[in-house]
Amino acid sequence: MTGDKPDPAGSTGQETAGQETAGQSGKRRRLSPEDRERMIVSGAIRYFAERGFDGETRALANSIGVSQALIFHYFPTKEALIDRVYQDVFLSRWKDSWVEMICDRSRSLRSRLKEFYRDYYATGDRPEWIRITLYSALRDIDINSRYHARVRERIIKQIAVEVREELGVETGQGAISDYEEHLVYCLHSSVIYQLIRKHIYRMETPEDMTPVIDANVDLFMNSIPLVLQRFVGGEASS
Repeated sequence: MTGDKPDPAGSTGQETAGQETAGQSGKRRRLSPEDRERMIVSGAIRYFAERGFDGETRALANSIGVSQALIFHYFPTKEALIDRVYQDVFLSRWKDSWVEMICDRSRSLRSRLKEFYRDYYATGDRPEWIRITLYSALRDIDINSRYHARVRERIIKQIAVEVREELGVETGQGAISDYEEHLVYCLHSSVIYQLIRKHIYRMETPEDMTPVIDANVDLFMNSIPLVLQRFVGGEASS
């Protein structure tokens, strides 16, 4: 749909920003511009989550039940609509408290990571979140790169810093290495994979994922002293 333009033939000339819709009683009610925009965004989220980003705006409009002209009334380009989807699906669910949680050195890192990944999993436990993530990665849509740049800087690297602190590794060892990041990604991806199993493969998963998440954190914390000391100068205490 990149570069799609409004199709005059796709509009009846009667559909406007205040278009009416049928209510539960069967009577027609007039939607406010805000409600109409919200309906388009919600429909776009469902469409992108199920079909990806390859279709044309005509197909998206048909799936929502509006004209292309109405979509372009609110979003001049497909990119503008995708950006709004990014805001709704990803940024609106991001919690600044996650960074505070990870950095709270009054508690053990093991305890912090368990609390964080339980909440991170619960926040992302929606089909549109993981499906749009994967579709955007496959099509090089910048939703993927923008979100994962945020995850890398605010989550992955910070956990690596906290691992050094927990193990008594001197911070003077230099910047966090690629290898240290990869070790943290091993933990992070183990949680993300549970969302892939549930919402991509549609496999049965436990209703309560706490034991699985806690076990992944335990595996990480139990093994990290040994593997880290090989790649960071100085001995990491076990």
